Amino acid sequence: MKKLITGLAVLVMALCSAHAQRLPTQVSGDFRFNEENGKVTILGYTSRALEERLSPDGTRSLVIPERINDLPVTSIGQYAFEETQLTSVSIPNSVTSIGRSAFAKNQLTTVIIPDSVTTIGQRAFHNTQLANLTLGKGVTEIGNEAFAINLLTSVIIPDSVITIGNYAFCENSISSLTLGNGVTTIRVGAFRDNQLTSVSFPDSVTTLGGESFSGNQITSVTVPRSTSVARTTFDDGIKPTRK
Repeated sequence: MKKLITGLAVLVMALCSAHAQRLPTQVSGDFRFNEENGKVTILGYTSRALEERLSPDGTRSLVIPERINDLPVTSIGQYAFEETQLTSVSIPNSVTSIGRSAFAKNQLTTVIIPDSVTTIGQRAFHNTQLANLTLGKGVTEIGNEAFAINLLTSVIIPDSVITIGNYAFCENSISSLTLGNGVTTIRVGAFRDNQLTSVSFPDSVTTLGGESFSGNQITSVTVPRSTSVARTTFDDGIKPTRK
């Protein structure tokens, strides 16, 4: 049954992706986009903008428009601005989803996610030199590796977040972590290889995945009584106590 459900989920995602690819690509100013049901998904820069928006030092600053052709920009598409030498980005309050690898492999030292955003896709800000992050109060899901391999030292997860994906914040330098009261699931390796010495878990947390806090400097930890903790959640020798 579990395999069947997983297979159906993969099929639905594939069909949705194929449907998105069939939508005609349009151009407005610096951007390629498509439109469906009165909502715009930005697909990336035009080839001309890639050349013209490059500064003398070889970097770009990006301001995403709130509307294109008088329609709201609600999504940033997969790979839209991956590896485009971005040093800054402004995301408007119209955006509700940020796609897979949308801003990966850039030089974005500071990112503010507006309250309108609910989902942050897999690897959305992977390997971007990110040192400062503000997560909006509407985010419910943080995708796998969304903020992995960056320079973050402090992270505040808002109460709206329910799920933190596999390796979402791994390989940063996080020494301060605040988990919101809505978090239920912290998946495999989510905060692996950071600088945490302690962490406080809200009672809402039901699942801590394997290696989710390994590779830190935690020596003792307390978890909620009802939380499921994997054998490898913490480093060897650390046995969590229950509260």
